[in-house]
Amino acid sequence: MALTNQLKEFIHEQCGSPAVGIAPVDDLTAEETALLQRLNRIMSRYTPLYSAESPVFQPGDFLDNARAVIVLGFNVFFGRNDTLPGNPPRGEIMNFYVNPDCLAYITTQTDKIHGFLTEQGYTGASLASGIPLKILSARSGMGRYGKNGVIQAPALGSWLGITGIITGAPLEPDSPLADACGTCNLCQQACPTGALEKPYVCDIERCLTLHMVNNKGSIPYEIREKAGTCITHCNVCLDACPKNKKLSLQTDISNPEDLVYPEIAPLVNMTDEYYQKIFGGTFLEFMFVDKKYLQRNAAIALGNYGDATFIAVLIEALETQSEEDVRIEAAWALGRIGSPEAKTALQKFKALEQAPAVLSEITYALESL
Repeated sequence: MALTNQLKEFIHEQCGSPAVGIAPVDDLTAEETALLQRLNRIMSRYTPLYSAESPVFQPGDFLDNARAVIVLGFNVFFGRNDTLPGNPPRGEIMNFYVNPDCLAYITTQTDKIHGFLTEQGYTGASLASGIPLKILSARSGMGRYGKNGVIQAPALGSWLGITGIITGAPLEPDSPLADACGTCNLCQQACPTGALEKPYVCDIERCLTLHMVNNKGSIPYEIREKAGTCITHCNVCLDACPKNKKLSLQTDISNPEDLVYPEIAPLVNMTDEYYQKIFGGTFLEFMFVDKKYLQRNAAIALGNYGDATFIAVLIEALETQSEEDVRIEAAWALGRIGSPEAKTALQKFKALEQAPAVLSEITYALESL
């Protein structure tokens, strides 16, 4: 117990005071393993970053003689921009996706913990991808599941950067936290797609975030229509949660607002050079795989924004963009705006377009007017 208390005191004083909990190195239950296997199968249908055959690792697989998992929830709350989408409209990208300082900060803090463990004569290893940090967070008492399926921590809410360190140190496990949601269901009511119909579980295939970030195929019409001006993560449930009110701002990490809240219209027809200049080397570039998916999302957002001012941007996409995914959503967006100018443009491109998939979308857009 003394070592556990020393570690927690060190983390609180030297590592940015994240939420912290200690989980035992127990294998995942059969139910948890089955849920993760199902998740892999679902995600593999949408993105090449997942495989249906990916193994589910146990916590102890990452370190010989592992005895405990230190689970950390760092504050990544930078405030909320209540003016979105504004005019001209801006989207939102989570800081972690576009700002290398965010990952660097968390890495620096976890390196300090590794140093503490080494000084005490113990080994530690940062957990790699493939281990379910949300499950370990709930086991460790660092946080607990909210009704939106997102981990929330006392005092820090659910704006968390979660990471873990598995160690051979004999640390005392913490007890899981009790449910703090009670009868509150504001996140469920706020979800635009009904993905939170079942409390504490997110129906991931109805979640906007899955489609706007991970879906590398066709986005269903019902998702497009509910997406609003979302271009990456949907944070509606986080904004609705009372636990996320009056949180302390993270001030040790920079918050580049032009990257976090970019104008939407310039993204639709951005060049490879522009994309690399703004997003090259970021986690967003890794997750999106190809810039066309961000262009696609931006076109959808303009359609939902509904301002005829941006018809010219969508026409330019139909005229110049080689990727069918971008032209498909530009056509859909014109149909969504639905003005006489948009209809005229769609009729023009119906006579010019050669790609069957894009032509089908143009026809659908015209029929929807």
